[in-house]
Amino acid sequence: MLNRLKRYGMALVFLFLVIILMLIGTIGVKDFGDKMFQDANITIKPQGQRIEL
Repeated sequence: MLNRLKRYGMALVFLFLVIILMLIGTIGVKDFGDKMFQDANITIKPQGQRIEL
């Protein structure tokens, strides 16, 4: 029983570490992209078409 708790505990720790690293990477890439567009003086306006159902 204790071995199972240790095994699943380690798996959960690694899972949370991977999730945290993915979030940090995503936020870093988003900040880099925002800064890149800010330095280029480009404004992005979404242009979409409305789809009527």
